[in-house]
Amino acid sequence: MLELHENLKKILQAKNLETFYSEIYGQKIFVYVGLNLETWLFNDEKIYKLQNEEFKLSSIEEFSNFIKSILEDFKVQNTHFQNLLEHKEGIILKGGFVKNFYKKSFVLRQKINKNLKQINLLSEAFNLLLSEQAQYKKHLKILNLSINILNKNTKEHLTRIDTLYALTSAIKNEKMNKSIYLLSILSSIFLPLNLIVGFFGMNTNNLFFKDSPYGTLYIFSLICCILIVGFIFYHSKKTKEFDLDEGKKAKKQTK
Repeated sequence: MLELHENLKKILQAKNLETFYSEIYGQKIFVYVGLNLETWLFNDEKIYKLQNEEFKLSSIEEFSNFIKSILEDFKVQNTHFQNLLEHKEGIILKGGFVKNFYKKSFVLRQKINKNLKQINLLSEAFNLLLSEQAQYKKHLKILNLSINILNKNTKEHLTRIDTLYALTSAIKNEKMNKSIYLLSILSSIFLPLNLIVGFFGMNTNNLFFKDSPYGTLYIFSLICCILIVGFIFYHSKKTKEFDLDEGKKAKKQTK
């Protein structure tokens, strides 16, 4: 057994401690900060685990199982994040919207970022451990690969959130632009009608069609013509939406 050095004890009790592998007071120390602080010492090709303020003899198998348990916890969380993202993607692609999406996506991104930070620290510490403890390379090589895969998957989740965020914003902007465009068309149609109504609603003498028995019919026909011209103009300016499947359909028809 190795007794815990007093200065080392103060370092390990630090509240802002992060996962690392380093030499402290001549001792090779591996520290993982998760729900609990786990400390391992590598000395003279032996492994010790900190328990009750003493380093007790351990083994590479126990250390490997400890790393496996950490990775398994991260995998469970990543699976949960993946299911959430797939659910949100399905809703949005079907034309629906997630309630409070921007707030929820921000919270989810923060959780994934927190995991990614811990995985990055673990990866850096593990790489240093492998470079200095070559005798354990055979046992820890697969674990190092699993850490790298986990790191990559977590970054992919962040990319998916950003893509989903951009897609939702684009859909909302597109709907807003369509609404503004429709309001502009309606304004351009009804503005002349309002002018006509206002003109013939004036209390002045000698208005057009005042004494004509067909005056109302003429005005009504003029209003209908304006509506028809506006409707035709709207459809002539409306661009056709392109469907990604149209290219495939056109190829099938040419065959």
